[in-house]
Amino acid sequence: MGERFRGPVFVVGVPRSGTKLLRELLTRHPRVRIPRTETECFPQLHAYVSRHGGALADRVAFDRMYEWCLRFPYFRYARRRKELISAAQWFATCRAWNAAGLFEALIRHDAAAPFDSDTVWGDKSPSYVSCIGELAAEFPAARFVHIVRDVRDVVLSAHDAWGKDLLRAAQRWSDDVARGMSAGGGVGARYTWLRYEDLTADPRASLERLCEFLALDFDPAMLELERASENIGAARDVRSILANNTRKYVARLSVRELAAIESIAGECAQQLGYPVTAPRCARRLSKASMWWRQGKDAVALVARRSKSLGFREAALFHLRYRQATSRSKHNEG
Repeated sequence: MGERFRGPVFVVGVPRSGTKLLRELLTRHPRVRIPRTETECFPQLHAYVSRHGGALADRVAFDRMYEWCLRFPYFRYARRRKELISAAQWFATCRAWNAAGLFEALIRHDAAAPFDSDTVWGDKSPSYVSCIGELAAEFPAARFVHIVRDVRDVVLSAHDAWGKDLLRAAQRWSDDVARGMSAGGGVGARYTWLRYEDLTADPRASLERLCEFLALDFDPAMLELERASENIGAARDVRSILANNTRKYVARLSVRELAAIESIAGECAQQLGYPVTAPRCARRLSKASMWWRQGKDAVALVARRSKSLGFREAALFHLRYRQATSRSKHNEG
């Protein structure tokens, strides 16, 4: 850990927990570069490379892999912004042909973090909270920053942003936070976590601690956002750190809703220092309940995106995103 750190750093956490805000603050440091769009597809890239062995050093095989990658939202967003890396550019940037080498070449190109520079490169993808152990094995130098937020504010924010079911969101929060914490414990000093509430209440203290973790000198520029970190929710288009964007559930959720959420995630929330009204052993939603609620969430997501994209494009977007973020052993919803 004493060696000069140049990446990667992975910012992970349950969606609506502040991962975007944290990425924007970290990238205000002159040495840190993280693409603004989350990749979310490394597990799928890794599986593809495993199936094809070392053949990707061959340009024809590489081009097939490139065409396969274009289905994922990360590449679709890049194409929409006219910033899509070409197959020739990606191939020329690669220094290794395993999944880690391909991924590093892609991110270094897209984040403007050349191999021979002193830049710390990284990625912000919420779903990677479920595969910290796998990423740690693929990237022996990687460090992981896991941001957590009060489950009651997370599920409320997910409901407001995407129409998500409150109880399914609570179950996923509990599962993913616990999974991330457990995997983080397995990688030791390469992992740290922080609470969204602490970051927004005292940004300097939180960012100074993160800079120490990443072997960086703290830069005061990190306390000011260059651009809004959010395009939805209470922080939409806001170019400042909202210190009061907490405990919204107090006024917005009913006593019954709070009790149901806490019955699922209260035990995990307590372990992270969040007070709950009625401590109890956590209960799990059944698989059938999770699948039913997942279907309901999918309908809500497509309906919302249809307003801007049309039904067909909205349905395809949701399908591609599910393909990018689903993993065989964590696909229960």
